[in-house]
Amino acid sequence: MTKRTASDTGGPSGRRASSWRTRLRPVIAPAVLALLLSACETVDLNPPPVEEIRADAATVVNDREIVALVPSQATAARLSTGAQAQGFVARDVSALPGLGLWMLRFDIPQPLDGPGAIAALETIETTATAGVNHAYAPAAGSSRYDYATELMHWPDSGCPAAGPVGMLDTGVDPALAASRGARIHTASFARGGTSADRHGTEVAAVLLDPARLHGAELYSASVIGTSARGRNEAGVDSILKALDWMAENDVQLVNISLAGPYNKLLDRGVDRAVAEGMTIVAAVGNDGAGSAPRYPAALANVIAVTAVDARGEIYRQAVRGAHVDAAAPGVDIYVDVEGAGRFVSGTSMAVPFVTARIASDPGLYGAPTAKIRKALGAQAMDLGLPGRDTVFGAGLVQAAPEC
Repeated sequence: MTKRTASDTGGPSGRRASSWRTRLRPVIAPAVLALLLSACETVDLNPPPVEEIRADAATVVNDREIVALVPSQATAARLSTGAQAQGFVARDVSALPGLGLWMLRFDIPQPLDGPGAIAALETIETTATAGVNHAYAPAAGSSRYDYATELMHWPDSGCPAAGPVGMLDTGVDPALAASRGARIHTASFARGGTSADRHGTEVAAVLLDPARLHGAELYSASVIGTSARGRNEAGVDSILKALDWMAENDVQLVNISLAGPYNKLLDRGVDRAVAEGMTIVAAVGNDGAGSAPRYPAALANVIAVTAVDARGEIYRQAVRGAHVDAAAPGVDIYVDVEGAGRFVSGTSMAVPFVTARIASDPGLYGAPTAKIRKALGAQAMDLGLPGRDTVFGAGLVQAAPEC
């Protein structure tokens, strides 16, 4: 799989994207700007083989729900009217200004199924991308010693954060801010019952550890709730709203320790976020070596992270494939939150090490994803077969020699 970034496809990237939006907004009325953007937008999706999509058909938060993305308020109105005329029940319409999109959610009328509903909505409005509401679960497991800082050769005193960092996960224990010397902004986009915040707190504890990153500002988006099928997971609609919140707050680096099926809504939303200058770092997932790629890590413009142990051996449950970019410590990671320590394992726990590495480097934070991927690969410690491979990617990510 060939990785594709915003800069590869002509989109704005890094801080240039932010200034691009700033220059346009004062001189073009919002309605006119929406029309201009919708008129010139091209949607470049990269779905996997059909058999992989079919294998994930049941991995949804609600099998009677359909979600659509459109480029403007006018197209949202047209789609809503046309869909309701065909028996769809409108649930909500959400503006996603940070992504330049609108999102609509409907109940699917009988006798249509998911594919039928997708075809119907995309026929009603040709600019729409419709999809089922796939489910994304935390990519973590549970398990003896603190080795990660030494393995990655972090500077002894850690490094200051070059800018704010975002995280999509469960909620985060607010007490973590004081213990890590960080500022944490929170917002919830989860649907259903509230999930426990342990997973998000553990990921944030690794990301904000002063031994690696200090003085950080974290935007924590809670996206995981108890779904209609009784599981702790995030719908693609929650993920898109969280990415929009990040974009609106000009967060240029986002950590996602979630994994699930390919979804073209997610593909389109991530593509917009990256085009606006966001770098997304995601877990490859814990479905095992024989699994199909998991998303969003397998999207071409996302940095995909796998997990290794203290000996540099691959985490036995890690997903493999040509999309894997790099590895980081993720097995038996000791996490101490408010004096209560435990060991955790999973590709979820590897991602914040890579995110912290990017955040600690002013030369990488805010840079195009292609530049970041190349720099991490050039400095990585090769593992496994010589050169890049489908197990470790470019190898074990290393910290910069100095801050």
